[in-house]
Parts: sequence; C-alpha cells; structure tokens
Amino acid sequence: MGKLDNKRALVTGGGTGIGREITARFLAEGAKVAICGRRPGPLKTAAEELNQHAGNLHTIECDISDPDDVRSMADKVEELLGGLDILVNNAGIDERGNLAETDLRTFDRVINVNLRGSFIVTREFIPMLQAGGHASCVLNISSNLGQIAEHSSLAYCISKAGLDMLTRCCAMDFAATGIRFNSIAPGIIDTPMQNRAKGELGYQEWRSQMEHLHPLHSVGMPKDVAAAALYLCSADADWVTGVILPVDGGMLAR
Repeated sequence: MGKLDNKRALVTGGGTGIGREITARFLAEGAKVAICGRRPGPLKTAAEELNQHAGNLHTIECDISDPDDVRSMADKVEELLGGLDILVNNAGIDERGNLAETDLRTFDRVINVNLRGSFIVTREFIPMLQAGGHASCVLNISSNLGQIAEHSSLAYCISKAGLDMLTRCCAMDFAATGIRFNSIAPGIIDTPMQNRAKGELGYQEWRSQMEHLHPLHSVGMPKDVAAAALYLCSADADWVTGVILPVDGGMLAR
C-alpha cells in the first residue's frame, strides 16, 4: 500500500529538478500524476526516465502564466485523471539583480511565473479540488528566500514571499472546505536552476561554498524536498495547513 494510492496529482514544472523528484516519489507511492511545463523536451525525458509508471504518468505542455493555457490544461487533467486531489505549484524561475539592475520586464517575468502563475493555476483547479472532498490539498514550492533577503535577488525574494502569503491566505479561506494549503521553503538545492552558478564556479567549488551556508554543512538534494512533499500531501498531514516548512539545512534557524 502506498501513501498516495488512488490519488490524482498535478505537478507544475514537473520535468526537472524538484518537480521531477516529487513526481517520482508520488508515482512510487501509488498516485496518478500529470506534469506540466513550457518545454516539451524535459517533459519527454521525464516520461522516458519514469517509464515504469507509464500508465500513471501524463505530460502536458503549458505556460502557467497564460490563463488560457491553464484553462486548457484543466480540461486535459479532467480528461486524463478524472479529477484532482493534489496540486503542487512547483514551476519557478530565478533572475538575479538588485533594484537598480532589475528592469520591469525582468521583474514581471519572475512574478508572472513564481507568483501570478501559481495564483492562476490554483484558482483554476479549486473547483476540481473541492469536488475531491476533504482529502484534497495544495502544496506550493517556495524558498527560504521568501523569509530572508538575499543580495541581488530582489524579484525572486518578493515572488516567494508573496507565494508564502498566498499559501496562508488560502489555508484560512478554504479550511472549512477541508482543502489544505502548505508550502515548502527549500534552501539551496542541487538542481538545474543552479547550473549558471555551477558553471561560473565549477561544480566542486560551488558545492563547497553552498555547504558553508547551511548549518548542516551540506547542499540539499531534490529527494529532500520530495520527502517533505510526500508528508504534506499524504494523510499523515491531515491536520496540517497554513505551514511554511523549511527544508534548508538549518538556514532559517540562525
């Protein structure tokens, strides 16, 4: 028996990194999963790598910042899964820069994906989640930078702080319906989002520098976030809502 047997899940940005690992963990625990992303390549690769779950994994191309695209995705999820029990808002981008360096186009691009996109997706799928009854939940993949500021990461920090508040507000608004809303706030995770920094420093130097930022002296892996996601989306967390759970090697404890 898996912890997510017969559950139906959608993971945005599910083709790479944290989203792909959450998808793999959910499939292993018995869920049927649809993953979405803007680029068909990573979706195809994820489907091939997870082919042992081929009957339970579906891929959908979607730009979550486009309401029409999201509306079409909802129709496909209904067709493929027959409804939805778990929504994981994982898709996100990062653009470096302080206030002077961040132009409006860059700021809008980050907000549109990380915050507005999660708002659009959640709002579109709420009726489907409500139809699933009291076992439904939404999980937002945020960042510890939603709670602490980092040099030259203005747009990203603001987007994740907004996502945390979206989590808390929805947790209150939908508590009476039984739909739970929680966030995970990862620290630095070894994913493709870090590839630019890895390329500039070299992988070993990057790991060394990042390890020193975490009290546990290690860099997080996607599986660390996936384990927390499984907990928050399973019956083990039936009495947990409105939580922003750090999975960050102790960074927020300082």
